[in-house]
Parts: sequence; structure tokens; C-alpha cells
Amino acid sequence: MGETSQTIVVAGGSLAGHTVVTELERHGFAGQIVWVRGREGTAPYSRPALSKELIQGKVTAETIRLPVPQPYGPRVRIMDGAVCAGLDPHADRVLVSQPGLSERWIDFDALFVCTGTHARVPEAFAGLPGVHSLRTLADAERIRERLAVRPRTVVVGAGLVGSEMAASLRSCGLPVELIVQGQLPMEAVFGAELGRFCLERHHANGVTTRLGTTVTALTAEGPVTLTYDDGESSTADMVVLGLGAVTSCDWLDGCGLDLSDGLGCDETLRTARPNILAAGDVANWRHPLFGHRMRVEHWSNASAQARHAVESWLAGQEGRQPPAFADVPYFWSDQYGLKYQMVGHARGHDEVHVEEAGAGGYPFVTYLREGRIVAAAGVNAPRAVMRMKARIQADLTASPAGSTPAGGVPAGDPPAGDSTSEEVYAR
Repeated sequence: MGETSQTIVVAGGSLAGHTVVTELERHGFAGQIVWVRGREGTAPYSRPALSKELIQGKVTAETIRLPVPQPYGPRVRIMDGAVCAGLDPHADRVLVSQPGLSERWIDFDALFVCTGTHARVPEAFAGLPGVHSLRTLADAERIRERLAVRPRTVVVGAGLVGSEMAASLRSCGLPVELIVQGQLPMEAVFGAELGRFCLERHHANGVTTRLGTTVTALTAEGPVTLTYDDGESSTADMVVLGLGAVTSCDWLDGCGLDLSDGLGCDETLRTARPNILAAGDVANWRHPLFGHRMRVEHWSNASAQARHAVESWLAGQEGRQPPAFADVPYFWSDQYGLKYQMVGHARGHDEVHVEEAGAGGYPFVTYLREGRIVAAAGVNAPRAVMRMKARIQADLTASPAGSTPAGGVPAGDPPAGDSTSEEVYAR
């Protein structure tokens, strides 16, 4: 498959980039693949393990490496430590920067943008001793090294990463305080019902919390001092920031593509230039079933989108109409021996139903919009969640949310810049 003279550049070395490369190899692409894997300079790995199993010492850096189905072929050129620094879309070339070498332009026939996101760190907090963010393997290993001295830790931010970090550090026996900007942890993701359950779990496991609190200043002279918006302060031996993520697409500034929230794509994951496609955390596309644009930072989405982006490109090469990407989002979170799972897209819901499911009788929540179930979430209820995923997919396929349901109005697009990130780190 493919012309031997063609060159494909894959920008990004995490799951989405890894999947694009392996899919191209699986389909027998005969040209050259230039894989620009990013500054980490390491082979791809399972990012969800960072805030859980790796921090807890249950796995190592080697055991979370992503498997390679077969050795990469001789036409795959891997550039570790290199990043894409610019794009000339009219000449179909990308500028690549690599330490110790001069920047150089690489021509391409197709470009897959899989550069993902990086941790959101306020400039005033960056580089302070004892203050850590968690996005990369190196970040997790630095935090793990500190645990030997049993530091008193403050986790700032109570989305999925912050909540997982608090749970993992408590499982290691550390004293932990969790700073919750809203009133409930993970509320932005799950809503108040599961947010209250999560708060109870933290308290039952010995985590102290500050609710409705924002950190206004950090100083690192000896212990780290945190100052809060209510005028109070506290100290910690280690601070972990879980403040969400920022899309890594600054290198595309000025190239004429839609960068309003990530990289804008159509329903097939192609950008305004059909030979430039996106997958993973950075991709912002109009979901054909939910009827609006979204950007999803879930691990399962990254691999599914990467496979679909390759299929879209292949369809274009063969003169076929590329298919729309219509997977129902799914993610999970492990905390204190419990598995939280969510399917669908709850933003804009106007009705919530709460019941019990699974052997433990834990909460199971369904989210409705205009009488239609658009999402579901549960604790230790995998069968119920997966059944609901199939139902949401079937219902929306039969009557997409962008259409006008009986007695309703079209959903329309959300405000510019809206996304589903909510501190969800590519799970």
C-alpha cells in the first residue's frame, strides 16, 4: 500500500503517535515514516500508570512501555528528543528541532499531528524546589524518588489526576492534603453525585481537604509555603500540581489552521488541509453523534482516533469518502481499590438519575439531555457502564444529537474554546 516515494511525518511520541506508526506499518505503507517523538527522548509508555501504579511502586518504567507488535520496518525513521518547531502548510514541510543539530525542514505527503498536551503550570510556580507537576514519566519518577523521606504532601487540584495522586500517596502511607478549587473533587468530570462520593472516599482514607480554595502563591525556602485566597497558609515538604493540561500546538501558530482549542478538524479528523490530520488530546473535531465540537483527553480515545486518522488518510488515497469518527468517549480512574468509569459526553446535561449498581451497591449515574441519555458513570460497575456505552452509541446513531428530537431543538456548537479536558490526562 502507498507509493514508495511518499513521506509521512508523525508528530508526537505518545499513544496516538505510536498507534499511527503501527497502523501504517500494519497496512503495509511502502514509503518513509518520519516519527518525531518529542523532547522526552523515550519510547512510548502507558501514561495512565503514572499517577497510580508507578507512584505506588507496583510497576517500573520498563514494564509500562507500549508493546511494538513487530519491529519497526527499515522505512521508519525515529527521531527521539526532536520536536516539530514550525509548519509551512503551503509547501507541505515541517521544521524539526533536535538538540545538538541545526533545525531542518522535512517535506511530507501527509502529516499526523499527535503532539497531545503538557501540564498546566502557572509561571509563578514553575521550577520551584519541591513543587512538581505530573505529565511525563520523568515527572513521576522524580515524585517517586521523594517518597523515601515520607514528605508531607499537598496536592493542588482535584480533577482526575489530583484525586488519583492523593489516593496513591495515601496508599504509600504519606500525609496528604488535597486542595479543591470547587466544592467537590472531580465534580467538573462527574457532577455533584459522584463528587460527593469521591470526597467521602478521600476522607475515609485519611486525606484532609480544603474546599473552595485557590492557591495564590507558593514560596520554596525550606518547606514549601502555600498561600490561599482566604488569607490562610500552610507548609508542605512536597507539592504536586494537578491543574489540568494545555494543548501542545504552539508550533502551528501562524500556519492558517484552526487553533482555537487544540487543532480543529472535520468529522474525519482531517484539518482544513486534507493531508494534515490530528489524533489524541490535541484533536478538536465535530462529533457526528453528539452534534458539537469536542476535544477528548482520554487514553482510549487517543488510540481509537489514531487508527481512524490512518483510515481517513487511506480512504483519501484510494478515492473513497473518509468515514466520520463517532466513537463514544470512555475513561476510567482507579482510587482506593475502586474503579470509576464513565462513558459518553455529559456536558450540557439537564437531568441526572442516580441508582446503585454492581456488587458493592456503589452509585451509578446516568446523565440526560432533552430526555436522551448522553452519558453514564459508575463505581465498580463495569458491566452496567459498558451496557450503557452500547446503548448510547445505538441511540445516538439512530437519532444524532445534532438533529432535532421530538419537542426539542438542535444542539448546536458550544462556545469557542470548550473541550472535555477537565484535567483528564489521556486515560
